[in-house]
Amino acid sequence: MNIIILGAGKVGSYLTEELSLQNHDILVIDQDKDILNKLLEQNDVMALVGDGTDIDVLKEANVDNCDIFIALTRNDDTNIISASLARNLGAKDIILRLRDTKYVNNLDNIVELTGSNLVINPEYLAAKEIQRSIKYSHARNVQSFLEDRSMMLEITIGENSRLAGLRLSEADSYLNQFDVLTGIVNDHGEISIPRGNFILGPGQKIYIMGTKEDVDTFYKAEIPESIRMKDVLIIGASSLSSHLTRLLLERNFNVTVIEIDREKAINFQEQYAEAVVINADGSDPDILEEARVESFDAVVALTGMDEENILIALIAEKYGIEKIIAKVNRTGLLKITGILDLDATFTPKSVASNYINRVIRSKVDSKDISTLNNLFKLEDDQVEVLEFEVSENSMLFNHSLKEVKVKDDTLVAIIEHRNRDGSIEVATGNSVIEKGDRVLIITKSKNMAQVDDILE
Repeated sequence: MNIIILGAGKVGSYLTEELSLQNHDILVIDQDKDILNKLLEQNDVMALVGDGTDIDVLKEANVDNCDIFIALTRNDDTNIISASLARNLGAKDIILRLRDTKYVNNLDNIVELTGSNLVINPEYLAAKEIQRSIKYSHARNVQSFLEDRSMMLEITIGENSRLAGLRLSEADSYLNQFDVLTGIVNDHGEISIPRGNFILGPGQKIYIMGTKEDVDTFYKAEIPESIRMKDVLIIGASSLSSHLTRLLLERNFNVTVIEIDREKAINFQEQYAEAVVINADGSDPDILEEARVESFDAVVALTGMDEENILIALIAEKYGIEKIIAKVNRTGLLKITGILDLDATFTPKSVASNYINRVIRSKVDSKDISTLNNLFKLEDDQVEVLEFEVSENSMLFNHSLKEVKVKDDTLVAIIEHRNRDGSIEVATGNSVIEKGDRVLIITKSKNMAQVDDILE
């Protein structure tokens, strides 16, 4: 695919590195020549020094021939103008980065103006990921699908779980109470798509899938309320902190924020009256002790400095905090310290880049039989979850699943009946796939390009 990326900042550079490994033709536009030269040294891409709001620059970049134009500068106005120009010049698909709430709250108008296929906010995406990590703190992995209507989470079967010792066929009577299914099992490193005779046991990691509400109900049944998280401490009143605080307060968490800048702290308190905001240095061990850091279930370090976030995480670790999350953009620092668990760190640039990457991958190899809308990789890329939209040319069309032969390493998990009533169904043998339905497929097979590839 011909891809043009406007903006070689943190997200743009990271995305360029990821896409350059996938045989795409990539051109990066930025006004900083030094940054572009560094990208050229490290990646097999082309670069153009220029302003993305300059029509002559876009014409020189051959925007009219690009499959995807991605506007990722840190300036929302620049992204909106460049995206609108790129669309008018002939770019097929537009991906637009926006951060300012005055735009984010009026997405319909922005999409109409720019013709964008996707609008992303890296800070919001990162906040959403952190919020899920805290809410489902005893789940190792949480993924959402179908615009957050369906969800998958990975939990470890405990000794006292009602699933322990049951064959999957026997466990169905319990799982059916919640209308969820077990899609993947990691049995001490052995990855499988389980069938009815598979025996579930303590220590196994299982992926549960269903509607967002049903998976949430299952999680609450498996994880006692007494050990769920309630109190969260956030260090740093950044844009990311703002998104996270709102998401947590909406879910009835108790949120405390420590911010060193007095004006930022005051503004944050005015915006979130339900939160406790402290004007102090959250990287100071004495301040953390004074704030009774040991009383919190989770500590999230979101200052603008990687070193401070690592220090805060280490202090929280010393106090035995159960959930520790630190924003670290320069992951090389983690290797130097050799201390922090990588699972406790994240980078907003990678969250946004991975999201865009999935969308781009889904646009490759679309067929008349179906359209691949999304793709997720799990368990070190051993398993893929694919979202297909099915056409009437598919061999699955108007057949119940028990009438077709699906590969042994593949499972039809979820069906969204878009043209019927919009309902989401956990797939069974009696499920019938209709034209326009979206289906979620779990598979160990590689390079599935269309939904019919699941068939023997």
